[in-house]
Amino acid sequence: MSEPRRGDRLYRTEAIVLSGVDFKEADRILTLYTREHGKIGVIAKGIRKPGSKLGYGLDQLSRVRVMLARGRELDVVTNVELVDPHLPLSGDLRAYSYASHMGELVNRLTKEHEEQRKLFDLLAGAISVVSDGVDPFAVARYFEISLFSLLGYRIELYSCVRCGRELQAAVNSLSPRLGGLLCPACELADAAALALSVNAQKYLRLLDREGLTEIVHRLPGEALRAEVEKAMLLYARYYCERDLTSLAVLRSMQRDDQAEPVSSSGD
Repeated sequence: MSEPRRGDRLYRTEAIVLSGVDFKEADRILTLYTREHGKIGVIAKGIRKPGSKLGYGLDQLSRVRVMLARGRELDVVTNVELVDPHLPLSGDLRAYSYASHMGELVNRLTKEHEEQRKLFDLLAGAISVVSDGVDPFAVARYFEISLFSLLGYRIELYSCVRCGRELQAAVNSLSPRLGGLLCPACELADAAALALSVNAQKYLRLLDREGLTEIVHRLPGEALRAEVEKAMLLYARYYCERDLTSLAVLRSMQRDDQAEPVSSSGD
């Protein structure tokens, strides 16, 4: 693992901006996921002042190269080079929400200063293809399955996690606590397990075996999308130990739009 507080006082790294919070009058504390050092917290001093040279490039989900100076508590951003701002996301709420969801997962599931270059490449690639217009639902599901595997939380999709028997084409139940699917004979091993249809299981297995290239050409109906997403969010919530917010905001806005009454006027 790399330790960013060793070596020269100044160092450069490539990063994706995961989140940020305003600090004092003009500063912002940022969480970055970097290629060389994993997740780190940094401070961008004066970034909220008009004309700040740091103001452009450190938006959430942007891919950047940053120059950092080691500080006592937080390293300090001294320069930013924009690699990809992912501008199309700003005009597409659905794509932005799914990209934010992927960043949120990385933020919640990783510890600081643990290098995972494969994870950086996975996140960078996933955000990039969503920004390019690829179905964000499919990308998010592929990302989740890949992320869980990289971090040691792989979902067992082929054999019952309790008895070990090969799963049959039937309704099986997903148990986040046990790490995968339970066959009908073992479903009572976890009362909180979620029943999954045969088609939902097929979709997840296809993602696991074939990857995004194969699944992106398939367009599941809304019912199947909702079922798969519910299962993956349940799994993610268990390991994050808290609710995730990015997609919850999107769903809330969609419900509000559907509930809005249609006005009519007569002549």
